[in-house]
Amino acid sequence: MIIVNCDQNTPEWYEARIGIPTASGFDRIITTKGEVSKSREKYLYELAGEIVTGEQFIGYSNGNMDRGHEREQESREYYEFINMIKMDRPGFCYFDENKEFGCSPDGLVGEDGGFETKDAAPHIHIDRLENGWSQAQYFQQVQGSLYVTGRKWWDLQSFSRGFKPLVVRFERDEAFIKTLAIEIHRFNNDLKKLVEKYSIGGK
Repeated sequence: MIIVNCDQNTPEWYEARIGIPTASGFDRIITTKGEVSKSREKYLYELAGEIVTGEQFIGYSNGNMDRGHEREQESREYYEFINMIKMDRPGFCYFDENKEFGCSPDGLVGEDGGFETKDAAPHIHIDRLENGWSQAQYFQQVQGSLYVTGRKWWDLQSFSRGFKPLVVRFERDEAFIKTLAIEIHRFNNDLKKLVEKYSIGGK
């Protein structure tokens, strides 16, 4: 693992991510069942555009997403307080020196763990507390983060101000990670061909 030490959502962070698949987008490459995602082609085009232009693709955002970014530190501090720990927060993690894909952990816990927080509207958070929170919703992102970092487990926290948080722990799914690795490799090969085909000076 290669770590870029910078604050997330800064120019340095965006630069580290340009043109490569990241864990938050792995669900656009592969489904929870290990099948090709219907969003794969669009994701290819977006990343090819970033490579050619050197500019970040600006995707959809709304007030709830902006609020989630604002409360991320609050959620992380709550997790640290409850567990009596202090997490590291790297800016960006590449899988290896080739820097072809990576992830942005919300926290790294000791030598073995990781942390991801999701801010939730009150009604969504209550539903999760009452009825449970399926691992399927962020399965690819979390398993992808486990793959990139080599960690053994990852805690996913649902956070809503004023409510008790809900934490779901993921263990490594080696069968899925093996399939994910193959599909990321295929995706990056297709991405390279796409850029070479359509960029000025390409083949």
